[in-house]
Amino acid sequence: MRKFRLIFADDKSPVYFRRFSFFVGKNKRFVSKVQTPILLRVFCQFRLFVRLLRLEPRCVEMIDRETLVFCLLHKVWVLNLETGEMKILFEASDGFSDPLNFCKVGNSVYWGDYGNNAERKEVGVYHVDSSLKVKCVYKFPHNSIRHVHNIVFDGESRQFWIMTGDNDKKAGIYRADSDFSRVEPINIGEQRYRAVVAFPYKDGIIYATDSVEDENHLYVCESDNDYVVRPLTPINGSCIYGTETKDYYVFSTTVESPEGRGIRALFSNKLGGGIKSRDVHLVTVAKRDLSDIRIVAKYRKDWLPMKLFQYGAVMFPSGQYRNEDLLIFPVACKGVDGESIRITL
Repeated sequence: MRKFRLIFADDKSPVYFRRFSFFVGKNKRFVSKVQTPILLRVFCQFRLFVRLLRLEPRCVEMIDRETLVFCLLHKVWVLNLETGEMKILFEASDGFSDPLNFCKVGNSVYWGDYGNNAERKEVGVYHVDSSLKVKCVYKFPHNSIRHVHNIVFDGESRQFWIMTGDNDKKAGIYRADSDFSRVEPINIGEQRYRAVVAFPYKDGIIYATDSVEDENHLYVCESDNDYVVRPLTPINGSCIYGTETKDYYVFSTTVESPEGRGIRALFSNKLGGGIKSRDVHLVTVAKRDLSDIRIVAKYRKDWLPMKLFQYGAVMFPSGQYRNEDLLIFPVACKGVDGESIRITL
């Protein structure tokens, strides 16, 4: 499925993205197109420019069967898949970019501010529902965190888990009531609490660390153990992207360069201290047995500079938690960059 990127994996009405256009259904019916400057419309014809300028949605979610929410070009948009009507819901403030993840709860979607945030400004958590009105439901105080990596909802306990980054006390795992009236730190201040990908597990979470310089692991954090984290297995790199299928939690490791800014950092192909190889590992953990951990695929990072042309990783379409097969979208990987691939687990 080269050229068309699968972004929402619904068996009856999958949603695809290609060159700022959206398509729905197995016959890829055209729905609508993001209006962009002509130069971007030219650049989006070429995969290298798509990677360099980040011209694809980072995350996507459905409010209902007709309403798609996506982030692109430092904005959160909404698209009606029936009428093709599209509009901007939210624009990132200075120092922030696209959200790293969306969290769907019923007919609502949540996200947090994500980006460099050099001034360590307040970091907001936002909510939108079928009314299409965005509301800020919580703000982390100035200099408390750098940004929000992910928000995960536990349907059993009716509470949220919030993962924040990046270093020192800004890396952490927080718990929030369903209305965000109370947000409390559970584990903060160490790289083993720096996470992006997490899933509810019992009265806690299973997660992967996102450390560029320290060794990365899969961990379990449970109330039965006073939220002391328990390592499951080391992994060969940081983890930024993940998903779940009917039977498995899925984690992609990342091939990335050391943290840093400036021209030399942009062109660096050196590996961060916590990145063990130039291979992206696709790791599954069986929901029925957390000891059943497998590497189901490996992809080699290509030769292009990481910060400019993106880290080597596997991204995933939303909406596949009921699927038995796994649908993936490798980025910056030799031979498979930009392809939508199905894997039988």
